[in-house]
Amino acid sequence: MSAPDTVKPENPYARTYADFLAQTREHVLVVLKEAGLYRHFRIQAPGTRMWSWDVTTWPGHLATSGDIADGYIFTREPDMIGFFASAGKSEGYYSDGAPSIDFRYWAEKLCGGRSREVKQYDPDLFIQLVREHLEESEGLGTEAQEVHHQQLALLARLHELRGLDGDAQLALFEAHWNAQEHLATGTMLNHERRNAAAAARAALWSTDGIPDEKFDRLTEEHNWMELADIEVPRHSPAERRMEIIEDARWHADSESEAHKWLAEHEETVGSDTWEWDLRDWDIHFLFTCYCIDLAVRLYREHAAAKTQQSAA
Repeated sequence: MSAPDTVKPENPYARTYADFLAQTREHVLVVLKEAGLYRHFRIQAPGTRMWSWDVTTWPGHLATSGDIADGYIFTREPDMIGFFASAGKSEGYYSDGAPSIDFRYWAEKLCGGRSREVKQYDPDLFIQLVREHLEESEGLGTEAQEVHHQQLALLARLHELRGLDGDAQLALFEAHWNAQEHLATGTMLNHERRNAAAAARAALWSTDGIPDEKFDRLTEEHNWMELADIEVPRHSPAERRMEIIEDARWHADSESEAHKWLAEHEETVGSDTWEWDLRDWDIHFLFTCYCIDLAVRLYREHAAAKTQQSAA
């Protein structure tokens, strides 16, 4: 059953499927042999073997070979055409019309342990996982960014009510940030540093000179109790996320280097990243699955037409 048009998800392999469709629009089925479960047919564009492939079946097996989808043998049920017609698949699931194929399930049916070869380290997946984790994190995520925007809006209004110009506002922020950085980088959190940081923060959030009526209105318009209690960072959560992601890119060349980077950044990305699978399906295997899907559909249409002819 296909999902309703309004809720169909995007195909994560849309580009690969689009390339496959573009290269196989004119492909037809050529039956070379058909004797029960022993079958051999070719899928190709008329007059060329480019982007063509053969499918051969015998009891319990299906093999692919050719210009693409070369060198794969699957085993599961006596009739593998029937198996691939429905097992681990639903038609028209994605918004681009691609079938939803359970690639993991199909890979498990590969002979000779090839299921371990059809996934490759993907640096883009590594960066995507890092980005998704950061966007959901409490301190660096999208919600934290929204709070940061609200906090800056509150401070801008507060400083406006105090009659401060842009230079004066910037000076308060710089004093606060410098004091916080000095407090954090000092060898000891001594009394002087703590007092300096507290004074800079108090100056940033000071309500001196603001009439009670205007302050009351300010607290009604903004969540003062929450926002004034949160540290104001020099760099926004979004900026800090980008810095971390860019650093991760420098360590995305190999799977081992990526996992080493994750282990060294547990404080930022969490301690369970050793479970992350940084591999994605090899494009040749994706093409093979799409080849099998098209071949099965063409063959079933061929078999249905033969049945109708026999009945007539």
